[in-house]
Amino acid sequence: MTEMTDTVDSPVRGATDVLKKIDALEQAATAGQGRLDPVVLTEATQIVDRAGQRLRMSGELTVVALAGATGSGKSSLFNSMTGLDLAAIGTRRPTSSMPLACVWGEEPAGEVLNWLGIPRRHQVQHRSSLEDAQSEDLDGLILLDLPDHDSIEVEHRLIVDRLVELVDMLVWVVDPQKYADAALHDRYIKPYASHSGVMVFALNHVDKLTPDQRKSCLNDLDRLLKADGVKAPTIVATSAVSGDGLDEIRALLVKRVSNKRSAKERLAADVDRVADRMASQCGTAKTPEIAESDVTELVDALADASGLPVVVDAVRRSYLQRAQAATGWPLTKWMGRFRPDPLRGLQLDEVSRQEGKALRKSASTEVAQARTSLPAATPVQRARMDSAVRTITERAAAGLSRPWADSVRTAIRRREEKLGDELDHAVSRADLGTSASPGWWGAAKFAQWLLFLVAVGGAAWLLAALVARIADAGEVPLPGAGGIAYTWIMLVGGVALGVGLAVLCRLFATSGAARRARLAETALRSELEKVADSHVVAPARAELEAYSTCRDTLAVARG
Repeated sequence: MTEMTDTVDSPVRGATDVLKKIDALEQAATAGQGRLDPVVLTEATQIVDRAGQRLRMSGELTVVALAGATGSGKSSLFNSMTGLDLAAIGTRRPTSSMPLACVWGEEPAGEVLNWLGIPRRHQVQHRSSLEDAQSEDLDGLILLDLPDHDSIEVEHRLIVDRLVELVDMLVWVVDPQKYADAALHDRYIKPYASHSGVMVFALNHVDKLTPDQRKSCLNDLDRLLKADGVKAPTIVATSAVSGDGLDEIRALLVKRVSNKRSAKERLAADVDRVADRMASQCGTAKTPEIAESDVTELVDALADASGLPVVVDAVRRSYLQRAQAATGWPLTKWMGRFRPDPLRGLQLDEVSRQEGKALRKSASTEVAQARTSLPAATPVQRARMDSAVRTITERAAAGLSRPWADSVRTAIRRREEKLGDELDHAVSRADLGTSASPGWWGAAKFAQWLLFLVAVGGAAWLLAALVARIADAGEVPLPGAGGIAYTWIMLVGGVALGVGLAVLCRLFATSGAARRARLAETALRSELEKVADSHVVAPARAELEAYSTCRDTLAVARG
């Protein structure tokens, strides 16, 4: 292997469109709320917020941090790279508890340094007099010397943990004795293995090694880093004493500063890392579809369980009964008043429905809704309904990762608990068409009363003639036609036509009742379809839509 590779200059996956990646990650995190691991979602949200803050700042600045363990020599390397002597500025940095920042160039860096949390007393403006002619190549560089990541002081480790997440590029300074330290690899290298494009590893103190030892350490460090998941680690052998590797480090920094893309590549790497974790939970399966046949079966099951056939039959019989009361022969239709309205018995007649509306309007809770008197669903009907709900649930969850499958089941189960009560409410809400009467009823009623009065008139005329004859009061004239008195024509004709009209109206009413029953069935199924949609289908489809959004936007975020 070589001591330095060009991996650090390779673009991070999707870095050229980091804004699109960040927006996609935000959408995926929103879609995954309540479904995916909240720890990962919180991390995604933090990355989105952090990215927004960093991108609002100067894109001309590149923040590079030197990080390492106690004794790794990072501060000496910092001194060599900056030409500064930390001892000379000891009054500004009495201990290594806070990072020291050195800024090249005239680009205002206050906002970025404040965001990094570096106090003013730990900031140094680099002057060209301290550097050679190449200092202009580093204009825009902010170089940080971080506290020791293995410090016994918790505060120091927390500072390192925070800045490792914020800086644009990391230079891990390791020495030949501690480069295999588990704390470094487990805490920092493995979690950020996908950030190989914005990490450099400086094997320091190589002046103390023989050529064979140097080669062996470099090979072993390369092996360890690849085992951590760093695909092509960039490793530089350095020494602040001999000056080895300083030019290579400088060259890397010059390239980073000049192309102005480190910040975006770091953010893209952050997005890639958390998007990969989210994708492992989300999965990439094709979004299941809910078949219309399954929805139809569910509505049929709800119709059966809600007593729809009973209601439809009651609508038909109620229509016939009301038609009889409106159009029947006056002398016989009164008997129908002794028969109760079938809809009244179910609390579905117009009076009961108006009372129910008034109750719902005045009630403060759903509990106060008026209920019907329909019989409860039988075990067989409930089993059919449960089976239809279960079929849609399993179809909607088929092939999804466990978090999304559980989310689909939970969403339906949460609404399914109220399904039984909602069926009764749906029946009571449906417009059964009982409030209006056909216009022909009125015409038939008028004709019936007219014929009844004609018959009564004929009967009265005959009765008057009979009374006059009995009382010898003289003959009451009974004119006629064709030898038949008008009184008999009026009596017999009125009765015959009235009864005939009643029979004819009964035939029309039977047809009308069938038509009204069909309309009522359509209205009831429409309400039940709304119940099926709101309590089963819509929750499932909402989860599937969220899944599709999460899956597709994660694909963009990882692209």
